Amino acid sequence: MNKDDLHVFGLIEFRPDEGAIFFKDQRIVMQNAAAFEYGRRYFAGLVGEEEARKAGLRIGYIAGVHTYFAAERRFGRHPGFVVAPRLIELMGVLKPEVQRVCEDPAAFRVEVRVHNSVEAEQHLLISGPSKTPVCGWASGFASGYCTAERGMEIYFKEVECVACGFSHCQVLGRDADSWGEHLAKLREDYGFHGFADIEALWAEQRLRAFVLDKHRDKVFSTTRSDGASEDQAIIRRRTMKAIEEGHFIVREPAMLDIIDQAVCVARLNSPVLTQGETGTGKEFLVKLIHQHSARADRELVSVNCAAFTESLLESELFGHVKGAFTGAVTDKAGLFELASDGTIFLDELGEMPLGVQAKLLRAIENGEIRRVGSNKTIKVNPRFLAATNGDLHAMIAAGKFREDLYFRLNSFVFQLPPLRERRDSILPMVQQFLREVTRKFEKKVTSVSPEAMACLMHYSWPGNVRELMHAIEHAVVVTRGQTIQLRDLPYEIRGWNATKEEHLDLKRREKDVIAQAIAQHRGDYKAIARALNISKSALYRKLSRYGMKCRTP
Repeated sequence: MNKDDLHVFGLIEFRPDEGAIFFKDQRIVMQNAAAFEYGRRYFAGLVGEEEARKAGLRIGYIAGVHTYFAAERRFGRHPGFVVAPRLIELMGVLKPEVQRVCEDPAAFRVEVRVHNSVEAEQHLLISGPSKTPVCGWASGFASGYCTAERGMEIYFKEVECVACGFSHCQVLGRDADSWGEHLAKLREDYGFHGFADIEALWAEQRLRAFVLDKHRDKVFSTTRSDGASEDQAIIRRRTMKAIEEGHFIVREPAMLDIIDQAVCVARLNSPVLTQGETGTGKEFLVKLIHQHSARADRELVSVNCAAFTESLLESELFGHVKGAFTGAVTDKAGLFELASDGTIFLDELGEMPLGVQAKLLRAIENGEIRRVGSNKTIKVNPRFLAATNGDLHAMIAAGKFREDLYFRLNSFVFQLPPLRERRDSILPMVQQFLREVTRKFEKKVTSVSPEAMACLMHYSWPGNVRELMHAIEHAVVVTRGQTIQLRDLPYEIRGWNATKEEHLDLKRREKDVIAQAIAQHRGDYKAIARALNISKSALYRKLSRYGMKCRTP
């Protein structure tokens, strides 16, 4: 995951009518920057500078742990180190510049240059220069977030600070072993004696978050345009009804959350951008948003931006006047006019030529278009929905997509996961497609053999749901009985499985052996590595690869 993929509208939910702001289901607050320093000064006057410094570290640490929990619920486990810098930027605390990162998964070492630290800034403005670094909250936040994300004891320490006269702040992040003789002092500052204390803190904070979330569900609710309130259960029921009506199969909580959010966003008039690989359900989500919007009784006009040349696409979208070009024998209204007061869906947005992008930007910003060959301005009021399977950030960097257009369209961005990340849905999808295809071809095919199903479950599905549907269609057509066999699947699918099956079995065996060693040696890293006859670094890499953790019971 790239931190530039994370934008404020995709992370932070503002509820001004309820006086609340949320990151995922974690409530956050906006606070005056000077309050950082005034609060620290007041607390230092009560308990002394050293205890105030430790308090800043510990408060930041808790904030980092909670933010990781929210990121985990938003992006799945291990969203990556790059998420933390982006989140702290969005909070307005500082601007981090990651300079060096250790690539060894068995260790954690990173150096970060910090710009615009609110703690250093306010300390200089209110308290003046300091003899010691003052960015305790930020160091604690990074320590708590990275420890929770990596599952290992990590501490960040500020070694240079603007408040001490340096040109910038410099922070070092290290795993416990890498801190050497400094580890004892860091643990004392943070109030830990070892990793067991950290795990106890995680358990406590997860429990607190669960209790607070349950309480908050009773206090906060989603507000409809008519002022009535709806709780999350009502939204989920509406979501499930939409899924059922659209014959769209979802089993994963992350995908259900996306559809929940889409149902809520549907009631707004803001642009929506849907991203994902081909065949992941972008068109379903677009139709869902339109069907649950206030414009549902009006037309949803769709255009595939990749299907036209630049001149034809411009005419298709904006219309033309008689004589504008050869063949323009009459005036023609464009799709923007036809979709005015309705919804327009721009599919394959990344394929739109730059010249048309400039005119699209004007239409979104001003609600105005001009037909090709005309100087007359026409007011339009469509809602803009867009979808792409391309990497718009890469296109912006290559000069193929306008950055200002991207930021006009990304008020709400939905990133649909590929099917290889939604394997819980494959079995029910196969069952549904089997029913549909057998009716279509009037064949009595009732089941899929275990070997064929195992192949379908393990395949990488580069074409996603669409490829799965075509695979079932192919198998139903060629099968000679009532059960789809492995030989009935398309060659590229069963061939891929044949080359991967032995490797998958080997991985399963290795994972089982490591799990047995962990249980036998009760989380002792050195003893486990010795029993497996591998180095400690190799053990860390394998634990990371298989998503396993080595804990002392």
